[in-house]
Amino acid sequence: MLDQKKTVISGIRATGKLHLGNYLGVMRNFANLSLDETKRCYFFVANLHTITTNIDPQSIRHDLREIVLDYISVGVDPERAVIFAQSSVPETSELMWILNCFTTVAELERMPHFKEKRGKLEEKEIVNSGLLTYPILMAADILGPNADLVPVGEDQHPHVELTRSLAKRFNNIFGKTFVIPDILSSEVVRVPGLDGTAKMGKSDKNTIDLSDSPDIVSQKVFKSVTDIRRKRRSDPGDPTCCNIYTMHTIMSNGDEIRYVHDNCRSAGIGCIDCKEILIQNINNILFPIQQKRFELTRQGYEFVDEILHEGGIVARNKIAPKVEEVKEKIGVPSY
Repeated sequence: MLDQKKTVISGIRATGKLHLGNYLGVMRNFANLSLDETKRCYFFVANLHTITTNIDPQSIRHDLREIVLDYISVGVDPERAVIFAQSSVPETSELMWILNCFTTVAELERMPHFKEKRGKLEEKEIVNSGLLTYPILMAADILGPNADLVPVGEDQHPHVELTRSLAKRFNNIFGKTFVIPDILSSEVVRVPGLDGTAKMGKSDKNTIDLSDSPDIVSQKVFKSVTDIRRKRRSDPGDPTCCNIYTMHTIMSNGDEIRYVHDNCRSAGIGCIDCKEILIQNINNILFPIQQKRFELTRQGYEFVDEILHEGGIVARNKIAPKVEEVKEKIGVPSY
C-alpha cells in the first residue's frame, strides 16, 4: 500500500533564545503539524546555516540543545516528528555542492536574505560566501528528503521559490528526480518588535523571549514604544500607529481588542492600562511553554542528545538514498 502522507520539512537556526515572534510565526504551526496524521514531519536545527554568522563552537552546541527543548516545549511531539541536527546528515552538504553547480551567481545575489545580511554587516566585516550560498543549502535541506511541503515565514518564500526552480532545472536535464515542493501556507503572523519596528528579531534586541519571566515581560513591555504622537494621558491615541495595539490583535481576545481600540481613541485608558492587559495575555501564552520546559530540563541534556541521535539516524536514512540517486545521475557515484 502506497504511503499517502505528505513529507513536511522546516528548520530554525541555532542562534540563541527563541522569542514570541518565532513561536507565533512558525513554531506553533510546527506543533500542530506534528499532530497531523496526514503529515510526516522533519524539523531540524540549522546549525550549519548558523556558522554564516556565528563561529563560536560552545554557543552553537548550547543553542542547538536549547532549540530542541523549545521545539518540544511548544508542543512538537518527538514521537511523531523527526527532530534532528542539520550537521547529522553530511549528504545534505554533498547535495548542496551539486545544486551549487546548477545555480547562477545572479540568482543568489537577488535573494533578499543576502541583501539584508550584507547591509547589516559592519564596515570591517567580511561578506562570507556562506551568506551568498545560504539558499542553496536550504534547497538541499528541502530536496534531500523529497519534501512535499515547506512551512516557512514570508521572508523565506524566495528561497523556496529558488528551490523549486532548481528542482525543475535538474529534472529537465536528468529526468524525474526531485519532488517540486510547495510552500505550506498558514495565517501569516508577524509579531512587531518592542522598539516600534515591524518585526521581532534577535539581532535587533527587541524581543520577548520564550524564557522571559513575568517580571521581565512586564519590564520589557512597559519600556516599549507606543503611539509617539500621544504625549499626555488625556490625549486621544491612534491604535493603527501603535505596535502594542498590533500585538493585542495577535494575542488578545476580541472583547479586549475592541476595548483597547475604542478607549485608546477616546483617551478612556492610557498606554500603561493598555500594556497591562497585553502583559497578562503574553504571560498566559508563555506559562505552559515554560512549565513544559522546566519539566524537560530536569531530565538533563542526555534526553536531548538521544532525540538528536535517533532523529539524525532517521533523517539520514531518508536523505542519503536520494543524494546517491542524484550522484549516480550526474556521473559521480560513490565507488
